[in-house]
Amino acid sequence: MPSGTFFSPHMVWLFAASAVIAAVSMGFSIRGVVRLVRQSRILSVPLRTEQAVDFSEAGRVVLCLEGPLFTRRFARLDYELRAPDGSSVSGRPALFRARTSGFSTARMELRVYRIPSPGRYALSIQGLKEPSGTDSRESIVFMRPHLARTVCYVIGIVLSSGIFITGLVFTLLCFVK
Repeated sequence: MPSGTFFSPHMVWLFAASAVIAAVSMGFSIRGVVRLVRQSRILSVPLRTEQAVDFSEAGRVVLCLEGPLFTRRFARLDYELRAPDGSSVSGRPALFRARTSGFSTARMELRVYRIPSPGRYALSIQGLKEPSGTDSRESIVFMRPHLARTVCYVIGIVLSSGIFITGLVFTLLCFVK
């Protein structure tokens, strides 16, 4: 090795290019997952024992709870969604309870419903305790299912960040003598 490095001088460009491409890919994946979560939100209603919710289209929806971090107000609640004709809409527990959290709030998926037709539905919550001071920050959120696409974005973020770090390290190693 006459040049004093493990890698050939031409490898610097390959490692640097892969690091740059991976960084751009990581940026697109992060932006994509944030946009996906924002676009999946259908409606949000305050936390009450009885209320009406309007769905503009039929299909699957996910009932999520949103509130301050570490709140116990949502524990042991039962949810019932009734169609405009008064019949109960069947729902099932979410298989993977996806959680999204920020610095002060968290959102957790609980139940999945299939809305048969657009219209005004009645949501009732049994077991809700007395109002607290944080009621204005607690809400029920209905979202379109997005877990599979979110997982794909997360895998893309992990892979591109690994390629970025590897490319950056090998690029720097090319300059070490």
